Amino acid sequence: MHQSSNLTHWGIFPKRSEWQMESLVNFVVGKLGDMIVKEAQFLGGVGNQVEWVETELKRIQCCLIDADTKRRKGDARVENWLNELRDVAYRIEDAIDIFYVEIKDSRQKNSNGFLHKFNKFCCMPMKVPCLHKLGKELGQIRNVLDGISKSRVDYGIKELPQDTERGRSQADELPMRAKAYLDVYETKIVGLDADKSNILDLLLNNVEIPRRAVITIVGPGGIGKTTLAIIVFKNC
Repeated sequence: MHQSSNLTHWGIFPKRSEWQMESLVNFVVGKLGDMIVKEAQFLGGVGNQVEWVETELKRIQCCLIDADTKRRKGDARVENWLNELRDVAYRIEDAIDIFYVEIKDSRQKNSNGFLHKFNKFCCMPMKVPCLHKLGKELGQIRNVLDGISKSRVDYGIKELPQDTERGRSQADELPMRAKAYLDVYETKIVGLDADKSNILDLLLNNVEIPRRAVITIVGPGGIGKTTLAIIVFKNC
């Protein structure tokens, strides 16, 4: 038996246009940069992959104006290119979300009792699986971004200078929730409490649903479905 949990979109990027695509890519680039600064020591060698993805996205940013111009003229290939870029941007965001959920959990375990006294020695085994998963996902993302960059050349999408004033304006237009999102994992995951409670209630308290029921979480890409599933799993 399948039950669906329909998530309410946070409203950060409601639809794709050239402006919204730039905002999405800017947002993800910002999260990557924040991750590099705050987690440089923890990331170790995986930090190089994070930096590569950030740099490649910055290059692609310069192509969005020309890409949108071609899309508006009816170029189906460029339309598909933008869709692929949107999907990989959401995938990068999900990878970052999962990483922060997992290191938050390991740090909480590592900050109590006996482990806290031997923090330098005990944290390494706890972070290895997390970094391995992140590194593997970033490797796959890198392959996708390579393909997107090569397709850009094939489709004649040009790099154009970015308007710094426009960039500042876009940053100002991002909702406060999106701006605060970069720091949310330093304290707690926010914005998913209601959905988490609904799913836990379905799993644990609803007598009409078999104990082995499968709850399907559905919704637009990038709204935190994977993060929500991890949070629910850790609360079961």
